Amino acid sequence: MMLDIEPVVVTVRAATAADLDEVLAMHRRCSRESLYRRYVSGAGTPPAVLLAGLLSAGTVVAVATGGAQDGRLVAMASLSGDPAEAAILVEDAWQRRGVGTLLARRLAGAARGKIVVHVLAGNQPATRTIRRLQSDGTLSAATFVDRDGPLVTLALEK
Repeated sequence: MMLDIEPVVVTVRAATAADLDEVLAMHRRCSRESLYRRYVSGAGTPPAVLLAGLLSAGTVVAVATGGAQDGRLVAMASLSGDPAEAAILVEDAWQRRGVGTLLARRLAGAARGKIVVHVLAGNQPATRTIRRLQSDGTLSAATFVDRDGPLVTLALEK
């Protein structure tokens, strides 16, 4: 018996205010651990008003197209402030598929200089992504800036 499986592709686009419901739904599909790694808080999904504020210039979303996942928002990333602070959240079911790296490359390309990231010391997926971007030349260096308990701040050079 042959399975008929439609391919699913992830596309990246700029976020808009109209994405709020999908962003909230994606957050609800994320584990507490994923939300903790992103927001460094045990509070779970941030209030809708805060998420709406993230859907501004510099925020991009990853959307699955094709198959049963068609149109589903599966990740979001933001780049804001000066120096630019980067943040990424990938829905659990889509982790380890290159979605975070795809978004990180997009943020690095949009940044005008240094990028600051705040990473939990034990967040291996984030540190793997940073190393991957260094090895392929997207980023040239990561400099330690500060440590506050388990939170490490790094300055990334393009």
